[in-house]
Amino acid sequence: MKMLSLLAVFALVLRGQTPHPLEEHFKGRSVTVLIDLPGDESGVDVEVSGSHGGKEDQLSKRLRKYGTAIGRGQSATVTLVKVKGDHIEFQLDGGGFTDKQLFLLPGYDSSHWGFTEEERRLRYRITGTSDKDRRKRLESDYDRLRRRRIEPLREQLERERRAQHGSRLNIRFASNREAAGVSAEQLISILGPYLKFAR
Repeated sequence: MKMLSLLAVFALVLRGQTPHPLEEHFKGRSVTVLIDLPGDESGVDVEVSGSHGGKEDQLSKRLRKYGTAIGRGQSATVTLVKVKGDHIEFQLDGGGFTDKQLFLLPGYDSSHWGFTEEERRLRYRITGTSDKDRRKRLESDYDRLRRRRIEPLREQLERERRAQHGSRLNIRFASNREAAGVSAEQLISILGPYLKFAR
């Protein structure tokens, strides 16, 4: 009983927390994106201090791997700004496709994809045999056939879903203190090469 009371108090405290000033300033604002942003929660890394080497190459790899969620010149809405240690997450249109959302995609044997006649015949032969070795061979044939057909369809669905979940910029500072002390005006300046803020 005491534990439940403590949890209730904790929930009320959390509910009563005020948003971070940066989130209050930016959340809901419209921006125009000045570069292509990848369809993944890894987003784009913006280094405020230290080496910038390899960032363009890293972005190109993410765009090839995940596709473009928000293209250059498109409008987006700021959905979350969160200070996390030595960096700030600046999320747009949802913040990017996550691993959790990836796991929710239909699997290879899901009825979502339907079944071809050849696949149905193989399934029937699998259920109709009691020979373990034969069953194993048939199941292997079925898996290979199924994956060959479903893989491109699943990749296409993943790209479509990624394009619907936005992206983010991860602004990385030299220290936690530097990240915590940045002002809204400074953040707009830092993000100048990436975003144009509506007035």
